[in-house]
Amino acid sequence: MKKVFIRTFGCQMNIYDSERMLAMLQPDYTPTQEWEEAQLILVNTCSVRAKAEQKVYSLVGRLKHLKRQRPEVIIGITGCVAQQEGENILKRLPHVDLVLGTQAIYRLPQHLKQIEAGHGPIVDIALGDDFTQPLVFPTTTEDLPVKAFVTIMQGCDNFCTYCIVPHTRGREISRPPEDILKEVEYLVSKGVREIILLGQNVNSYGRKEKRFPSFAELLRQVACIPGVWRVRFTTSHPKDLTEELMQTLAEIPEVCEYLHLPVQSGSNRILRLMNRGYTREDYLSKVKRLRQLCPDITLSTDIIVGFPGETEEDFQATLDLLEDVRYAEIFSFKYSDRPLARAKNFPSKVAEDVKTCRLAQVHKLQSRITREINESFIGQTVEVLVEGKSPKDKTLWTGRTRSHHVVNFIGPEGLKGHLVYVLIERAGQHSLRGQFKDLIR
Repeated sequence: MKKVFIRTFGCQMNIYDSERMLAMLQPDYTPTQEWEEAQLILVNTCSVRAKAEQKVYSLVGRLKHLKRQRPEVIIGITGCVAQQEGENILKRLPHVDLVLGTQAIYRLPQHLKQIEAGHGPIVDIALGDDFTQPLVFPTTTEDLPVKAFVTIMQGCDNFCTYCIVPHTRGREISRPPEDILKEVEYLVSKGVREIILLGQNVNSYGRKEKRFPSFAELLRQVACIPGVWRVRFTTSHPKDLTEELMQTLAEIPEVCEYLHLPVQSGSNRILRLMNRGYTREDYLSKVKRLRQLCPDITLSTDIIVGFPGETEEDFQATLDLLEDVRYAEIFSFKYSDRPLARAKNFPSKVAEDVKTCRLAQVHKLQSRITREINESFIGQTVEVLVEGKSPKDKTLWTGRTRSHHVVNFIGPEGLKGHLVYVLIERAGQHSLRGQFKDLIR
């Protein structure tokens, strides 16, 4: 049997897409962790930030030596860089055989047959507003994990000025709810207990399609499937966070009290330049309402520092917002110009050393807040869904609380896939440490 090596860069949606490609390749290919022994190498790419794109070119560039030694190896680039660059990839990396955009990955098997027949290289980056994601169930060659991603929509209509996603993923297209529910039912039948619904903006699910449920209604339908213990979702755009969705977070037991709500900046002036569609006051008002409805909710966010024109006053507004909201976790980045994004042409670019300094300040502040939040768990007994043994210490089990905190603990054998109670004894910067107390189910 032929072997395939898949390297995935970027977001959860790219991880999901890689799983679908692997499923489509069976039974002709089996996965390998060693690219030297593979007959097919796929690099699934991210272009949201310049650094991720640079990593892709560095990795694929190194593969030219393998291609010289084994010309029969098929090398493919898929995902957002493929969508963005298209034919330019072949000019820069002539040893590449296949370039597939974000929608074209579902045509992978037929393109491989063409290349094997000598009809390559192939570039397929077609995007269509009528795209329908085929129903492809994940591979079953190994036990599925305890949690799994399910894409509910593709693309984005927001066109934030720093973002390339509408150009690489296309416009918003929601999947039929019946396909989503079938996929969840399949996953649960294989032992998955936590479902994570994915989309560039899940809050706008179904708004463009006739007779589709709202996102809140879809959440309720997923939560009703027997065997689903937990439901999460990402990413939510603050401007589309509705009262109905906030009520669903508070009312449905299977929906976890955790929300990733990207704010990007605490400055109204910068938010306006970013075309985010909300003000600082709008955002904080929704955070307040969330905590009224769901006092135990945990929030995380995204922050961009050094957006063109960002002053010290603008940056201080971001630091102040971090203090006000007190996120459990943030994902913070230095602004970088991206092709096709409007902000690339904005004046008043912030110097690289200033961006580096500001990012360090964000990290320092958030480290303190995260540590304080983690320490507040000491002495509490929390519910943990056990995902398996800790990668760093096989004597420990690892899992997450409903609030998405990682917990490592000592416990009896056979706990993978179970819900347990754990007494938290210590808190670190990135995880909690505890002692097994009882089995829930």
